[in-house]
Amino acid sequence: MKRIGLIVAAIVVTLGTGLWLVALSPAFDDWAYAKFATHAAAQPAPVLAKPHELSVLLCGTNAPLPDPDRAGACTLIAAGDDFYVVDAGLGSARNLVMWHVPLAQVKGVFLTHFHSDHIGDLGELRLQTWVAGRRTPLKVYGPPGIEDVVAGFNRAYSHDADYRTAHHGEDFLPREDVDLVAVPLQMAGATSHALSQSGLSVTAIRVDHGPVKPAYGYRFDYAGRSVTVSGDTSYYEPLAMAARGSDVIVHEAQSNKLVALLGQALKAGGNPRAAKIMHDIPSYHTTPVEAARIANLAHARLLVFSHINPPLRGWIAERAFLEGVSEVRSDGWVLGRDGLLVRLPGGTQDIERTTIE
Repeated sequence: MKRIGLIVAAIVVTLGTGLWLVALSPAFDDWAYAKFATHAAAQPAPVLAKPHELSVLLCGTNAPLPDPDRAGACTLIAAGDDFYVVDAGLGSARNLVMWHVPLAQVKGVFLTHFHSDHIGDLGELRLQTWVAGRRTPLKVYGPPGIEDVVAGFNRAYSHDADYRTAHHGEDFLPREDVDLVAVPLQMAGATSHALSQSGLSVTAIRVDHGPVKPAYGYRFDYAGRSVTVSGDTSYYEPLAMAARGSDVIVHEAQSNKLVALLGQALKAGGNPRAAKIMHDIPSYHTTPVEAARIANLAHARLLVFSHINPPLRGWIAERAFLEGVSEVRSDGWVLGRDGLLVRLPGGTQDIERTTIE
């Protein structure tokens, strides 16, 4: 029995050594990568909305302060097969690519205002929709001044487009299709019609983000369902009036208490400049409790918190951030996270929530 045990042990060691040597070989590396690539390439594109269905995908829920778990401000609205992106914060385009979202279906971009955390990925979105197969210039809607923003991104990325067309061919990446086209939205009153296309109606809504003027939110109506995206704003009841009856409100949220605590820590840590910023920003943002009040005034069925500030590291921070919300709005709200998908089938009152990764 001892001899048999030694023989078995020798066989196991030999096989293990052989497998280890195989695993260290370049051929094994190539085989493993090919398996990985095959699996990744086989991932289907997500169906964001069925025909006659409106949906909301959070492609970025962060505010300017860095958060490794959240991309910059970005909300994708899907009306059937047509996609519209509201804001394009840093990392949001990468999220959309990683989730295999068919970006050729993006028909337009709506910018709420021109803070860097809302426009930082506009150039990347321009590129990725073009590479995905977009075959017409991409319209970018926004407040007056949108012309400067769009012209700047087009100019900054012009050489990039030249290189790619030269490399891949005019028939594959037509140079004439790559550019963004500015569509300024003038507003005399509280709201202004922005777009009507394929059954979708988009309304621009003036919000209060002073000294950023003008700043807009947007309401999307399709197949009898509706979604309102607040953009950045202080507590502003006219927004609730414009959003009245929305199935979903995606509203920015900032805990001023946590921001103050962060400011105190920064000051004590010898960073007075960052502490001053924490001192200044409460005046033009909405707290979670205030956002709940807006949702109540609008008779919205679901409130989704987004543009989360400050970053929330762990459940204790999340609990502190949401303090008081349940007292104002007992249900019908959710803390937004990147990848949250809310679907609103037309002709129903259903609200379906899921996550894509």
